Amino acid sequence: MKFEPHNRHLWILPKEEAKEDKEAPLFVMPEEYQPPKSPYITGEILAMACDCGISLNVGDTIVVERSTVQEIKADSETIYVVKENYVYGRLDDEIE
Repeated sequence: MKFEPHNRHLWILPKEEAKEDKEAPLFVMPEEYQPPKSPYITGEILAMACDCGISLNVGDTIVVERSTVQEIKADSETIYVVKENYVYGRLDDEIE
């Protein structure tokens, strides 16, 4: 699917934290129990609206507050967008 964001939105692909299974728990939790999630999430920028003024590029990994990511269901796909002013920063893997 091709999606073109508008109105200062970024189309992102959220990266969920890998689940760690260190060892068996000491007590039994209900099956529906979910451990608390971080209020922040990282995501890769897939596309940017042409009116974005932020100095980011497609492919950059950004940090945003989880609650600011909007989920759009289109056909059988899910699109995640966030407004540029909700971006806290860019993650860079380069070692200096």
